[in-house]
Amino acid sequence: MIMACQPLPNVWRGDSHRECTMIRAPMSITCLTITQPTRLAMLRRAVADFCRQEYSQRELLIVHDAGSEFDTVLDDLIADFPGQPIRTHAAPAGTSLGELRNLSVELAGSEFLCQWDDDDRYHPLRLSMQLQALQTEAADFCFLSDQLHWFAARGEMYWTDWNIEPYPLNFVQGTLLGRRDCLPRYPDLLRGEDTGLCLDILRAGRRIARMREFAWLYVYVFHGGNAWSAAHHQAITAHKSLHGAHLLARKRVLETRLREYAPPLGHIVMPSRTGDLIFD
Repeated sequence: MIMACQPLPNVWRGDSHRECTMIRAPMSITCLTITQPTRLAMLRRAVADFCRQEYSQRELLIVHDAGSEFDTVLDDLIADFPGQPIRTHAAPAGTSLGELRNLSVELAGSEFLCQWDDDDRYHPLRLSMQLQALQTEAADFCFLSDQLHWFAARGEMYWTDWNIEPYPLNFVQGTLLGRRDCLPRYPDLLRGEDTGLCLDILRAGRRIARMREFAWLYVYVFHGGNAWSAAHHQAITAHKSLHGAHLLARKRVLETRLREYAPPLGHIVMPSRTGDLIFD
């Protein structure tokens, strides 16, 4: 059973003194997914996670550049989730990831947007809690400052703390939820496009809410076919992972929240220098 969304502790903060009008719920959110045929199985899990979101005012927009045949494949996938607010759009072949993201923003039908990558996992409270943090801080954007980094093939997961990065980029760039009318264009890149976007958000003086201690809302998955190499992913976990007492203090919340994922994540080992944590 999903635990009810309770008022959040004051563990996030805004970062700009610019005046901002308070946002009032309910507000619609478009989750933006860019995909390709080789990721169909992972996409199915991301779609399932979208369908289980507690927040009801939402839609999922799936954009690709793989042609009409893949459109038919996506139609079949969506048919397995009847009644869900899911749309697809086919872009011209060879469109860069950055331009696909820009196209998805243009096609979105909501005031708020959330990056919803096809190969990652999302807790059922992801949208509701992140929007609540944004509203509480009267912010333009909200990012997580922690994430669960999962090496799926070997069943290893790490709690990575991005708050150790120098301010103001001390957040997970791929966890964006924000106001559509404040979002800059993504740079026309094949990868790394979210860094350029986040830098433009900061240059514009937008107010950012950073959520700490909620890594369980988002599972960043390494599966071998990612845009970034295994060495890149391993460097993140080597530098940012929690160990020892810091990890043990989060065991209880992880036991509760990891069970709320469906499809289940399966057997998970969280390596720690003082003894691994095991979750089934």
